[in-house]
Amino acid sequence: MRRPYYLAIALYCTFLFWMSHQSRPPGSQIDFEGADKMAHFIVYGILAALVSVGLHRAPKGNSALVRLYAPILFATLYGISDEIHQYFVPGRTFSILDMVADGIGAITAQSLCLYFFKRTQASSQTKEEGTG
Repeated sequence: MRRPYYLAIALYCTFLFWMSHQSRPPGSQIDFEGADKMAHFIVYGILAALVSVGLHRAPKGNSALVRLYAPILFATLYGISDEIHQYFVPGRTFSILDMVADGIGAITAQSLCLYFFKRTQASSQTKEEGTG
């Protein structure tokens, strides 16, 4: 993976850690059924997408299995560490359902990324065939 992607991922993880460390994080006043789970789904989906794009644009060398599973695994494990961290923050709690939302967000984002990568690859192959 190229350095800018490592940097983007590190900055995003730092942001998530900072948000987790707040007793009342910004946006926590938004209160409707499932708002917390939706937020976990989105923010960990974004993390998985960052890793996925970084791996996809990396110079060759990553296996297809790494490109497939690493974004999901990284985002989900970071979500688990986030929940453990929140256990020690006053006003925050540990939630298995939040971890489930993190994992589902990561899987969904990775699925969308793979779909997008496949479409753009097919599109560029079609253009190359048409120029011959």
